[in-house]
Amino acid sequence: MNKGKDKSEEAPKISLRQKTNETQKINVNLFSGQSPRPNFNLSSTGQSPRQNAYMHRPMFTSSTSIINRPLSPMSSALITRPSSPQSRSPSPQMTLLNKFSPLQPQKLITPSTFKQAVTGQSSSPSPTSSPTQSLQITQPEYSYKTIDDTILTIEPEYWSQNPNLNVYQLCESIFPKTHFYIPDNFAKNQAFYETILVQTNSIIMYNNFDPHIKHKIRYCKVRIIKVFTISDWGQEPHKSKDLSLPNGQLTKFNYYDYQSAWERTFLKQNDQLSISFFFYSSDDFSYPVPYWFHHWWHKFGIDSTIIPEQIIAAQDHFFDNTQLPDNILLSPKWLIYSHLFHIPWIYMSEYQIKDHTLNNFQIPNLVRRHKIKWWPKTDLANCGSKAVDHFLDSQPQYVKTLSPIQITKQETFLAKKQQIMAQMAKCVSEEEYDKLLEEIKEARSSVSSPVDLSTDNDDFFTQAEM
Repeated sequence: MNKGKDKSEEAPKISLRQKTNETQKINVNLFSGQSPRPNFNLSSTGQSPRQNAYMHRPMFTSSTSIINRPLSPMSSALITRPSSPQSRSPSPQMTLLNKFSPLQPQKLITPSTFKQAVTGQSSSPSPTSSPTQSLQITQPEYSYKTIDDTILTIEPEYWSQNPNLNVYQLCESIFPKTHFYIPDNFAKNQAFYETILVQTNSIIMYNNFDPHIKHKIRYCKVRIIKVFTISDWGQEPHKSKDLSLPNGQLTKFNYYDYQSAWERTFLKQNDQLSISFFFYSSDDFSYPVPYWFHHWWHKFGIDSTIIPEQIIAAQDHFFDNTQLPDNILLSPKWLIYSHLFHIPWIYMSEYQIKDHTLNNFQIPNLVRRHKIKWWPKTDLANCGSKAVDHFLDSQPQYVKTLSPIQITKQETFLAKKQQIMAQMAKCVSEEEYDKLLEEIKEARSSVSSPVDLSTDNDDFFTQAEM
């Protein structure tokens, strides 16, 4: 008697993706709610009229590739420098008093150059520096984050006119030209969210353009300066503040818009869905960060999956030997370390069509994946173990100190160790050496008599009984 079904008898998973070369398509007007009565040919398919009507509703949007879509002008609206890459003037240089980023921000800090911010070096090459020192890692691969965003379920209408629908065409169908996400308010477009972060001085962002294609953004360089907490907001989160958009229009935004801006700002894309973001923390990055920023960091921030082993070991060494203020320790560890030791990273989003199995149905979904990679020009010497040791020497106020009890135990152990080593050095025969080991063993096995709690004067025991 079979107590259970054989695995081969399990029902196969049913894919809901559109099949190709089926019977004639049915013209359906999705927006008017009217449709002509279909003329079904049951002999050609063997399926019911309802199945044929369901599978062949036409796609309600154009199947033109997203590659041909013109880039919206909003992507260049927030450039803080001249739009032409050739006309950009160099940033003023900054003289760093400390090799490491300060744990508490200074009031006035002149922005450093890009090279200084990510390597800690001056713009002119040092005669003692090696030209290959910053190129120890080449051609890094992207590492996918463990979290994906499900954007929408792909209905049959998307597949009916184009069975080979690709991600570019699907994104063109569902995303408005002024958004790169499904909007909940069309007045709050990409420019709205970018302006929030720029005008609140939360970030500084530079758009890098393709020199061969006008208005095409290749990547964005983002300097993270501050993440506002509700205390920094200074009022109830639902209350609004004024915002001036790049087109001169005045509008309002609240703290919830500010939270959304941290994610939606970095979802913008070019026609090829190929924009990447070069992130790094400013020298004057301030703490604490709000708890919700941990969710942002989980999607967009750096993590150990892309970091070299020697840098991971250096980070462990850093936190094992430092005692930082609580308002800093409440931040993600790699945020703290990348800020102090100038570690940048590269972020990029990617869209995929993935099946989600539910009740034996494979339901196709459009998902957004988050991926990061190591910047190969990062100078490992500036963020490795030697840099940590230099930090501990130059910032003694953050060095972890032992308690008096720990110090006493450590001193006692070292004294006993030194005494035993001196006794071993005096041994001239194997018998003397074995006798010494036996004495050490007996000394370690001896246990002091238990403490009589009845004579203890600690008030804890009397208070516990009350």
